[in-house]
Amino acid sequence: MQNKSLKSKMEPLAWLFQIITAIFLVFFLSVHLIIVHAYGINNILFQQILLRLQNPWWMAFYIAFVVSVVYHGINGLRGIIIDIGIKKKKALNSIFWIITIILIGYGIWLLFNIR
Repeated sequence: MQNKSLKSKMEPLAWLFQIITAIFLVFFLSVHLIIVHAYGINNILFQQILLRLQNPWWMAFYIAFVVSVVYHGINGLRGIIIDIGIKKKKALNSIFWIITIILIGYGIWLLFNIR
């Protein structure tokens, strides 16, 4: 009985996180566009990016950006596949969580090793 109630809570939870990451993405993308484009071409230079990544606040910003982008994209794709009518939802969720963890891990690894 508990498994059923947990299952029924997972889809609303996934939807809630989809909305939260959408709000975060609007914020992250706005900051990114303002910093990179409003302050001139010098902010796109690789050396300038490396300098920003040495600041722990910017590193946290980019990590949160990566997590939001990956979760929002993968969960959106998962939702589309579920809407199509896939029957093996548990297998789909497992595959998508594995892909999500790998992509987030790779994105964070790149942020720390971009030098």
